[in-house]
Formats: sequence, structure tokens, C-alpha cells
Amino acid sequence: MRSEVVTRMEVDLDDLIHNYRQTVQHVDPAVVYAVVKSEAYGHGTVPVARALAEAGCRHFAVAAVDEGIQLRTAGIEGDILMMGATLPNQFDVMAERRITPVLPDLERVQAWGETARRRGECLPYHLKVDVGLGRMGLLPGDGERAARLAREMEGVVRLKGIGSHLSDPSGPEEQNHCEQQRFNEFFVPFAERFSELHRHLAASQAAARFPDMHMEMVRIGGLLFGFEHITPSPLDLRPIMTLRSAIAQVKTLPEGWWIGYNRQHRVEEPTQVAVLPMGWTDGLTTFHVGSARLLVRGQRCPLLGVCTDFAMLDVSSVSGVQPGDEVVLIGCQGEDETTAIELGRQAGMSTGQLLGKLPLRVPRLYFAGGQYRGELSIVSDG
Repeated sequence: MRSEVVTRMEVDLDDLIHNYRQTVQHVDPAVVYAVVKSEAYGHGTVPVARALAEAGCRHFAVAAVDEGIQLRTAGIEGDILMMGATLPNQFDVMAERRITPVLPDLERVQAWGETARRRGECLPYHLKVDVGLGRMGLLPGDGERAARLAREMEGVVRLKGIGSHLSDPSGPEEQNHCEQQRFNEFFVPFAERFSELHRHLAASQAAARFPDMHMEMVRIGGLLFGFEHITPSPLDLRPIMTLRSAIAQVKTLPEGWWIGYNRQHRVEEPTQVAVLPMGWTDGLTTFHVGSARLLVRGQRCPLLGVCTDFAMLDVSSVSGVQPGDEVVLIGCQGEDETTAIELGRQAGMSTGQLLGKLPLRVPRLYFAGGQYRGELSIVSDG
């Protein structure tokens, strides 16, 4: 492990596998698709997928065609489900790389069929239904037409599943079950002819909260990474990552001094400030100013300002702070802990929004069995 790395994410692959097995047990007999889109929510797609594959995972989900190609290039076998938007000009490479699309309309089912005929293959696909999110997908009333087309195209393309996404899985049960009913409405015309379809409505929050939504398949991202959105959690999850940096400078600013671009904060009395070598580029935002509390010597310190490459903390309440001291943004220090969910909420962001933007200049360092196993960064070879 490179000793010069200061701002870094540390990922415990043993805890990742623990969470995967907990999830498999919780949703059994449903199939778990590991969602590794957006660099596995910032944790690093290839190292995470490889660890999961070694633990027996054979089903992965991504949101961009290149993410699927990334997995195949890394040697990941099994099913790769492309849940994001696809256009017909991407279909040949998807077929070549054995990436299964989730198609949002009947026109694209026909285009996928044209690709299959041209290649002389019977290609698998899933259908996407919009049950209340207002994005990609057929509407619940389109089930009859979709089932008719699926029957007509049997032998050319093979329908393997029907999926959707709840609009607010942490919201009212009534609304979630209303959307589940819409999903069921769409499925009815398929039930007799397509008896082996994988229905998938639940992602992590719904999988934890609504056992009746597990059906044949669930798409799991957050649970794998130890994000406990539901408390108390029905699973024994472990956070798998720590995000930490170190203090670059400590100084006392005089009363009335401004901090940050556009005068983000004004100190009303002499204030001891610690400067960190990380900023907007590394996941912090101006929305964190005044709300985020980072751990220094086991104590929570307010964030006073953020620039592109720097952040400033009020460490007036902590004695003896000096350059080189560890700062924890996500993880444990002393007897305190701050979570990825908490750091996101402090800026009005979801965990995916927060971690999905972390660049690879923040190295991901991987550990298993208590030993360093490698890194993913702008200086690593992948």
C-alpha cells in the first residue's frame, strides 16, 4: 500500500461478501442481481464485481452499455442486465458482449428482434414498466399489447423478465403497494404463457422492507455496501468502506475573517481552522457547509467552507490538532461513527448521489482477511 496516499477510500471485501450472503439468505429463493452501476456506487466496479463473482454471484446489473463491456473485459461471466437507456445502434455490441437489455417500449423489442435475426441468435431481453416513477418503461395498461408481441416474437427473442422501480420505497406503504398493483396489472397477460419469467420490482430498500415484493428476482446495490436505510434493519449489515483524509494545515483566523469562495462562512470570533486536501472534486459540496460534521480525534467538527481541492473545518473544540491528523468523513474514529447515508443527508443528497461522484483521484484501497489487496485509482493499472 502506498504510504503517500492521504485522501482515500478503504473497502473491506470480507464485509461486502458478508452483506451479499445476508441478502441472498433474506430474499431466498429470489435471485439476487448485484447492482454495480456508477462504479459500484463509488466503491469500484471491477474489484467489487470480481469479489462477488468469487463468492458465487452470477448475476449483475448496470446502467450503461460501457459498464457492461467493462465487466466483460474484466472477465466477469454470468448474466449482465443493462437497466439503463439503450438505442438500437447499441444492440449489436450488446449482443456480442452478451449484455441483456431491459427494453422500455415495443418498438425497441422489435428492433432487438431485428438484431437477433441478423445475427442468427435468439437473444434474451427484459421489459421495463413505469409504475409511478415517470421515467423509462411501458405503462401498466400496455400489458396486453406487450404480451401479444412477446408471443409473436418467441423463437426470435426470448423474454426473460419484467421489471420496474418503485418511486418512493421508503415512503408510505399504501403508495408502494399501489405501485405493486400496477406492476401486477401489467404482468397478468403474461402469467399463463410465460410462467418462468423473472419479475423484479424490489431494489435494496424495498427488498429490506417488503418481503412480498421479492418475487423471482431482486436488484441489490445499497444492501451490498452496508447502507441501512431501514431501521431496524432485518439484515445484519456491515458498512464496507471508510472515507478519510488528513489535516494539511492548522491556523487561527481572526474575528470577522471569511472562509471559502464567495464568502461561504464568516467567523464571529477567533477560530482554529484545519484545512483538508479535498474538496468539491472529492465528493464534498457547498451544501455540506454548515451541516456536515467530520471526525477529528474522535470529535465532530463543523465544515466551514469547501473549494475545488480544499475544505476547512472548525477544530476550536479539539485540543492538540496538528497537520497529519486523520479526518474521517465516513467510518469510525474513537467511539463515534459517521455513515455514508448521514454524509449524504447533510447535503440533501442520496447515498448514490454522494458516492457516485467520487473521482478515482480518491484511491480505492481494498482489504480482505485483514490484508491489503490492491487499489483502484488514477495511477493504478485497473
